[in-house]
Amino acid sequence: MSARSSQSHTSTPSNILEQVRQCAASVTRYPLDILTEHAQLEDDLGIDSVKLAEIAAVIAREFHLPPDRLPRNGKARTLGAIAGAVTEALGTVPVPAVPVAVPAVVEALQAPDLLPRVRAVFARVTRYPEELLTPHADLEDELGIDSVKQAEVMAVLAKELGLGEAPKFSQRLRTMAAIAEAAGTLLPAAPPVVEARPRAPVHAAPAPVVPRAELPFAGKVALVTGSGKGIGRVIATRLARAGATVVVNSFHSREDGEKTARDIVDAGGKAVHLWGSVAQEEHLERMFTVIRDELGGLDLLVCNASNGLIGPFDRIAPRDWDKAFRTCITGTYECAMRARPLMAARGGGSIVTMSTSMSQRYMHDLGCQGVVKAGVESLTRYLAAELAPDGIRTNCVSAGPVHGELLGMFPDAPERVARWESATPGGRLCTADDVADVTELLLGPKTQRVNGAIWVVDAGLSGTVDGLLPAARAS
Repeated sequence: MSARSSQSHTSTPSNILEQVRQCAASVTRYPLDILTEHAQLEDDLGIDSVKLAEIAAVIAREFHLPPDRLPRNGKARTLGAIAGAVTEALGTVPVPAVPVAVPAVVEALQAPDLLPRVRAVFARVTRYPEELLTPHADLEDELGIDSVKQAEVMAVLAKELGLGEAPKFSQRLRTMAAIAEAAGTLLPAAPPVVEARPRAPVHAAPAPVVPRAELPFAGKVALVTGSGKGIGRVIATRLARAGATVVVNSFHSREDGEKTARDIVDAGGKAVHLWGSVAQEEHLERMFTVIRDELGGLDLLVCNASNGLIGPFDRIAPRDWDKAFRTCITGTYECAMRARPLMAARGGGSIVTMSTSMSQRYMHDLGCQGVVKAGVESLTRYLAAELAPDGIRTNCVSAGPVHGELLGMFPDAPERVARWESATPGGRLCTADDVADVTELLLGPKTQRVNGAIWVVDAGLSGTVDGLLPAARAS
């Protein structure tokens, strides 16, 4: 433990804020100058609830505080607020917590390592440090683990315990202790210990090596926003494989972005990672300055970064609309306009924006994204007309539900996916590679006369009605 930790009880508020900033920097690897007292953790710095929990754990160790004394989730919006909570907690000289009495029946159920296994699954799925996952912490209010992530955990836990599908309980289970107790009632009297084994890595057959002269994007510089994971990662990897020097961009998933760039380089491609939010002007200014000064310009731009609440229409707050609009509309516009002079100086370029095929149809729980992405499609047509004199084409890929992480964010995801697949002609949803196929085509030389187009990639789902409405209303 550092010397400053041993003196934390006598620290002044300014020293406490500095220590909190240092802790945040150690977890996020952000430069200290952007970790200011009043910067919004999520909106300005891209620190989500998972990363905030990691920061809270480090701060708790630094100041010898129990993790539950620090605010989490929506209760901690700035480092100044966290520093204030630390100051208050230190002022009360916290007494060591007395273990909460647990009924004997619960202890008996948890004795055969059921609670540790529940904690281990939570840690693996959420990537929270285990010491933060205390048995009686409220999963949502204290740990920031929402119902969607809890459903993921229950599905994994059910599989490991041999329960088949994730069990449905009559009441909501708010803590890991409650989940362990409830799960224990479903096990046989002497449940076999089934150890979690890591899956063997799946090694896909390597892509055939294309002779350098045939690489369509050799010598090109491409920026793919929001490419730390998901569709963006696949597109960035494909463009690098086709010869481009790829600028990988991520904001909320900094580590994923760095890994994407590293994986491209390890595979023999060229890539750099630039952290930043497309919704923040100063971040974009820094990113495009690097692209201009260090990479010499830009030829290809994929505006993949996105934001939008998934949930019922009456849950969308003004803040949700603002975040979605600033990321999807303003961010796409600002990227395109900053790319314009860089592309024009190199004789032209190509831009692809990303939308959803549900921008023109109704899909339950996709209201925020559907409405904002309709604006992206309109913006695409305007950019196509405005930028054409500079030799820049702008097109849009409008994707339907794609197998991957995003589908898991929908309530009742397994049931919905099954319904969508049954309503899709051919019975199979698209993959990220399907979307990347069309993106690569629109960026490349084979579509030189295509400009202002909206290409739908959803295997025909948007042409049906069944599967788009809630189950209770589907015909």
